[in-house]
Amino acid sequence: MLGFGALPILEYSGLLIFTVNYVIGWLLYFRLITMTKRTHQVFFALIIVNLVLLLFFITFLSLNFFLCVAALITMLILPLGQKGGIYHRIVSTSGFFLYILLFFNL
Repeated sequence: MLGFGALPILEYSGLLIFTVNYVIGWLLYFRLITMTKRTHQVFFALIIVNLVLLLFFITFLSLNFFLCVAALITMLILPLGQKGGIYHRIVSTSGFFLYILLFFNL
């Protein structure tokens, strides 16, 4: 992750957005904060855009590529579950951990 360019920017911005969104999700779940659905959706969309952009800079068919695809898939199937339900928490946690693995594997 040394150097400058699109890859490190996307890596760190993805980590920041993913972390903020994940923490927000848990704070919403425990009713410690309130937030509009639209605001939470903006974070969700930013994560998806970040993951798609990362795919252009990661070596095709590498471990990092598959981790990125897996994180992207978890984000795409996330809306299939009930908002705040167990499915939503498990899938969002899986996507977050897949991104953490991707982040530290690059």
